[in-house]
Amino acid sequence: MEEDGFDRNYNRSKPISAAHVESEIVRITQDMEKETEAFELLATDHAKKEAQYKKEWFKEFLAAEGAVKQKESWAGYKTSELHYEALVAEALVKSKREKLNSLRTACDALRTLAANVRAQVQF
Repeated sequence: MEEDGFDRNYNRSKPISAAHVESEIVRITQDMEKETEAFELLATDHAKKEAQYKKEWFKEFLAAEGAVKQKESWAGYKTSELHYEALVAEALVKSKREKLNSLRTACDALRTLAANVRAQVQF
């Protein structure tokens, strides 16, 4: 039995109760709220890092001498660390988005399960 009152080692050979389903829906909803707040912070961080990278890239490009390809290469070289940071921030945003999608899917499954439990109780 967990601290929230839901037995995560629930024996699936027994019928599940509406209370179990409701408890899990509440837990997942709380997780979704927490993950959504974290997603907001990660998305903001990614946007700032992406903007900083682009700003510096164009600054280096305009300051460089030579042909366009040389200027692009120089700007890429000079801003590679910022580019890396922006890519990592983007990956974290994508990862958090997948976590949120997973939680939404679990919540949808629990709503279906809740409907099935309600239907069984009516008979």
